[in-house]
Amino acid sequence: MKDRLPERTFTTSRPVAVLMVFTAAVVFGFFSFKRLPVTLMPDLTYPTLTVRTEYPGAAPQEVENEISRPLEEALGVIGGLNKISSISRAGVSDVVLEFVWGTDMSEAVQETLEKLDLVFLPREAERPLILRFDPSLDPIMELSLSGEGPLYRGEAGLRRLRRLAELVIKRQLEPIPGVAAVRVRGGLEEEYHVLLNEAALVRVGLSVQQVIDRLRQENINVAGGTLQEGRAEYMVRTLNEFTTLEDIGNTIVTRHEGRDVRIRDIARVVRAQKDREMITRTDGRESVQIDIYKEADANIVAVARAVRLAIEGQPMPPGMPGAQAGPEGPMRSRAEGLAARLWKEESARLAVVADRSRFIESSIREVRNTAILGGVLAILVLYLFLGDGRTTAIIGVSIPMSLLITFAPMNLLGISLNIMSLGGLALGVGMLVDNSIVVLESIYRCREEGDDLIRAAIRGTREVRGAVIASTLTTVAVFFPLVFVEGIAGQAFGDLGIAVVTSLLASLLVAVGFIPMVASRSGFRAEPGESVATDGGAGGWASWRIFRETWTGVRRPWHRILLPWWIVRLAVGSVLELAGRLLVAVVGGLIWLAVRGVGPWLVRGVRVAMAPLAALTRGLLRGLQSGYPRLMSFTLDRPLGLLLLVAVCGGLAVLAATRLGYELLPEVHQGEFTFETSLPVGTPIERTEAVMSRVEQAILADREDIERLLVTFGYDVTNMKRADEGEHSARFKVLVRPGRDPRGTEERVLARLRRYFAQVPDLEVRLTRPVLFSSKAPIVVEIEGDDLAALKRVSDQAASLLRELPELADVEATLRAGAPEIQIEYDRDRLMTYGLNLGAVARQVRDLVKGFEATRFNLKDRRVPVVVRLDESDREHLDDIAAIVVNPGAEQPIPLEAVATLRLGEGPSEIRRIDGQRVALIQASVGRGSLGGAVRRIQEVLGAQIDWPPGMRFVITGQNEEWEKSEGSLYLALGLSLFLVYVIMAAQFESLLHPLIIMVTIPLAFLGSVLGLWALGVSVSIVVFLGLIMLAGIVVNNAIVLVDYANTLRSRGLELREAILTAGRVRLRPILLTTATTVLGLLPMALGLGDGAEIRTPMALTVIFGLVSSTVLTLVIIPTVYYWVGRGKQWLAGRWGAAAEVGKPADALSP
Repeated sequence: MKDRLPERTFTTSRPVAVLMVFTAAVVFGFFSFKRLPVTLMPDLTYPTLTVRTEYPGAAPQEVENEISRPLEEALGVIGGLNKISSISRAGVSDVVLEFVWGTDMSEAVQETLEKLDLVFLPREAERPLILRFDPSLDPIMELSLSGEGPLYRGEAGLRRLRRLAELVIKRQLEPIPGVAAVRVRGGLEEEYHVLLNEAALVRVGLSVQQVIDRLRQENINVAGGTLQEGRAEYMVRTLNEFTTLEDIGNTIVTRHEGRDVRIRDIARVVRAQKDREMITRTDGRESVQIDIYKEADANIVAVARAVRLAIEGQPMPPGMPGAQAGPEGPMRSRAEGLAARLWKEESARLAVVADRSRFIESSIREVRNTAILGGVLAILVLYLFLGDGRTTAIIGVSIPMSLLITFAPMNLLGISLNIMSLGGLALGVGMLVDNSIVVLESIYRCREEGDDLIRAAIRGTREVRGAVIASTLTTVAVFFPLVFVEGIAGQAFGDLGIAVVTSLLASLLVAVGFIPMVASRSGFRAEPGESVATDGGAGGWASWRIFRETWTGVRRPWHRILLPWWIVRLAVGSVLELAGRLLVAVVGGLIWLAVRGVGPWLVRGVRVAMAPLAALTRGLLRGLQSGYPRLMSFTLDRPLGLLLLVAVCGGLAVLAATRLGYELLPEVHQGEFTFETSLPVGTPIERTEAVMSRVEQAILADREDIERLLVTFGYDVTNMKRADEGEHSARFKVLVRPGRDPRGTEERVLARLRRYFAQVPDLEVRLTRPVLFSSKAPIVVEIEGDDLAALKRVSDQAASLLRELPELADVEATLRAGAPEIQIEYDRDRLMTYGLNLGAVARQVRDLVKGFEATRFNLKDRRVPVVVRLDESDREHLDDIAAIVVNPGAEQPIPLEAVATLRLGEGPSEIRRIDGQRVALIQASVGRGSLGGAVRRIQEVLGAQIDWPPGMRFVITGQNEEWEKSEGSLYLALGLSLFLVYVIMAAQFESLLHPLIIMVTIPLAFLGSVLGLWALGVSVSIVVFLGLIMLAGIVVNNAIVLVDYANTLRSRGLELREAILTAGRVRLRPILLTTATTVLGLLPMALGLGDGAEIRTPMALTVIFGLVSSTVLTLVIIPTVYYWVGRGKQWLAGRWGAAAEVGKPADALSP
């Protein structure tokens, strides 16, 4: 007896309305897609603040005691603080505040400012500056500016380049929308120096402060109000600014012995440059580098494109005024850009040498291609299984439709197109057809049983609607526990979860709404009366529709009363339907006209080419369908052997799991990396350049696979990343030439460069890559202790041991010997005897040796600093410093050595503190193996081979600490995901027992994932965990379809064994189809092709291995478990006389 079904449903009776609803959703999705911003990664707000305080001239120990400690005490009570650490180095203190994830950083900044107002720092210290750490602070683009010709030779040429960068390039690029800042590095910064002769100063009794004050007072322009005379009003202005070097030299400072003493009498005034702290080169040529930074919410691809247009020029149609013919011909003509103008007017070359947006565009393109290829493979396997192009097209349309609908909620939720969100779409592209396959297969099975199109669409959808909703919800539900994942993992993978959830919900709507509508119309054959009526035009067609629709109803007398309403309703509906059909006909006609020439031949060619493979696939499927019932009968009678097989596989999986390494995230190869090198602290920049230039030349002489080499000698005082840079450091940034094997190419270049660096004695090297997620080094060993000498001794010993481990690379100790110092220790008693003030004497020495900016000199459109200091000949040696007169103007000159002791010394390069405890850090990256293996090896070596002094210990942090924080919450998320899966299935089946049967598939999936990852040598990471969480929601779908249909058959009266055998035979094809489409949809992602594949591949492999193993074992184990649980319930019911009907689908497990 057939189930009672409605004759019509909305999806079958209102096809035009359904079509318009989905068309509107697709259109809105398409325009939402156009508006989505494109970024490399989701927006990650690191809960970290850095309080930077400059204390000029102070040694690290003074900075620690007078700056870092007071700030730590004041800031350590801020709410939500997770860790506080500080770095004290010469002249600067960095106090780093790490907050718990989820902290409102605006409130944190406000509270930090309030606490800073309560701290009293030395008068010489600058005001503390609060910095927000963010990986996007890496420049999105790097430009290089170099010059050609005699104008750019020597120091004058470097000053000219710097001036062009500051006054021309920076001013034109900073106004571009989305550009936050343009920073210039390298070249020479112009200054005017007043170089004092100390003997002349002493002779006339002047102090350096008097000279500074006099220059500042003489270089002024002051407004003096207005003067009205008659009808005219005049502005009164004092114009007394310096206009030439002679003006500075002629400035009168004082009178001595009856004559004026001018600047030229006591000093030389020269045009010079700021003391050089940085040298930049591009491919061996000295240049000025310009870094472009984007605003926090700006689209990195759009900003980079706008900057490129400003530099290279806007494309223009040929023939327009100002067009410059490009190398590609007139169609590539461009308006003159900044680079062209600089070359034409200044003979300077401006080039983009690094562009981070290129990697982003490439990564996004690869993910998009992966998704498209996965969709094509999924549709291909559908055609091979079904052998019907029309059916394949109906199911295949669900992929683009679901994806386009997904973009609308992504736009509303503020999700950008990035590796994570597009990776989620690519991950789910094979699953988007699963629901459609189940629904359409059920509809066609009903057709085979004799139902007409409408009834088959209604009954087929109704029979599996609950199953597809439950299977979709189980997949969706596993992403909700991600909100409990702590650390960077929870922040990074939110976009991926939203993308998968929205796309699967969209596919569910397509499966239960769009597919039944299309299926109820597919294969439609026009009736004779209708074809005659359509020949008469729209009026005849509408009349025929009214007659056909109302004829069966008016056979009953009481229905005649409703005839006028039916006529009006059908007339209006027919007009609307006619409009919809005309729209479809126009669009279809255009498409038909476009392909009419090649379409038939293309279709025939595809059919002929695919015919052998399709026949082979269908033959294999028929073989499986005939052999599978026999296999089920075999396993139903031998459950113990099956359980033994599962136990053996489980044991192998546990053994493999213990051998898997772990890491926070796979290392992503972006085609660029940086070697940060350090010579012994105290090495002057000239020596650093001389030594490291030999390495630079060796690299340039053998630059195979290297596209660009950017070298920086020294350090940038505006750099906010590293605290240990100085004139002794050098950075080698390498851009690798794109190729077919980017990872292999990068490893070859790395190995070659490591050999070059190994030839330099006393050189420390650290490799860094552009930051994606974590801001910390992979491995950081923190050694805690109070005694700096003991800390350094143990740190050096530990670093020496760790450098010998093959599991580690680029081992670097942060506590190193400091820069050589001339230490001045003042005698307070002598100072009091001579009536001198210690602070005044110290400032006098500082101003004479370091120099002080007295004023600024207006030169055209720029202001050049005027710095007063001792002439270089008076500050070359220690004896020169000792001879400085500290009481200028007194009758008896007193040299510095009379009131102070001067000695050569060496202090620590820096002092680090974490949570109030001094620490020495050893940073390293992972060499061979995984992060987990490296951590275990470090613990073994340091624990066994170092005799740790009392009160000193070590702890391993860095990315390992972040992994440990995330690991516990990931296990919690996995457990909650399993719980939600069970809750949804229990609600669907109205049973407590059947969900437990279905969840047997989850450990079977994990078994396959573990064995697959172990076989391929893939380490466990956050992305693998995410794949396992996703797998928990996917693998139950096949079992849900199988158990749900078995319950339906038992409700129709079939015996237990017959029901499970029939369910297995009927559901075999949709189970194999959904698995094959999902696996093939993920296959391009699993192959690891293209940029950014390191993040996507482990997740795809986890899902593929788990899905394949669970599908194979589900088809065998689930029927067996279902059968024997049912047998057990029957036995218990018979023994205890249970009144409940055995086998009822709503049968819940009784307590």
